[in-house]
Amino acid sequence: MCKAIYLSTMDNRYSTLQVLYEIVKEASHPAQYLCTPREMILHSTFDWALINKHLYLLQEDSMVLIKQSDPISFSITEKGIEYIQLLPVFQPKEIMPTLSFKQDEDKVCGL
Repeated sequence: MCKAIYLSTMDNRYSTLQVLYEIVKEASHPAQYLCTPREMILHSTFDWALINKHLYLLQEDSMVLIKQSDPISFSITEKGIEYIQLLPVFQPKEIMPTLSFKQDEDKVCGL
């Protein structure tokens, strides 16, 4: 639940970065994995025009490398990997914030 809430308030380009990370994280060398537009479209909730915009913004931040080929491909950089891993959604659940509700003893709850 916390993950979904955090992503909804996260800057959309970082949501795109997280999608890219999720695609490449199991690779033996995640920063060398060349992702295709098709993979991003399949895993993202955004359309290609917005994903593409996010990727160029992330490239300006040195978190993504874009390879102009046919078709275009891109990879996450070490900086991008480190950024995603520092986000609270990747921390162990024991340190994630939790909500608790205290029952007001002065009020009587009934039907």
